[in-house]
Amino acid sequence: MQKKDILIIIGGLALLIFIVLIVFLIFPKTPKEKNINVLTDKTEYMAGEVLKIKIDNNLKESICFSSCYPYYIQKKSDNWENYRYVDCPKEDITENCVEPKQIKAFELTLPKIEEGFHRLAISACLGCRFSEEFKEDQKFYSNNFIVK
Repeated sequence: MQKKDILIIIGGLALLIFIVLIVFLIFPKTPKEKNINVLTDKTEYMAGEVLKIKIDNNLKESICFSSCYPYYIQKKSDNWENYRYVDCPKEDITENCVEPKQIKAFELTLPKIEEGFHRLAISACLGCRFSEEFKEDQKFYSNNFIVK
């Protein structure tokens, strides 16, 4: 190899390293963490009991929930399955928003459902405003709990 070829290879490698560094600086890797925490007050309930939910919004934008179905109760079978819900008789708008870095608590009475492992699936609209038409951007899940 000639000296000129070695310089071209070294220059090409230096340019490649420079481009890789620039790409990592311009497009920093964002962690794929769950930025919404949905926690129930207990891990075991009886049907008809009041379940308390705490939603902790660690995002940089507000999150709002559906006026029709702010949550779905899911049962663990082979997969997580929603219980059947009736169609919503009214317009589905955003209600009950949680601002960035805020925590909000809700209560719901567990209907008569099967015994076993359950969780809540919460549909959220990110960055939307109160009373807008609801459009699900993301779904968040509570911790698992047992219904006896």
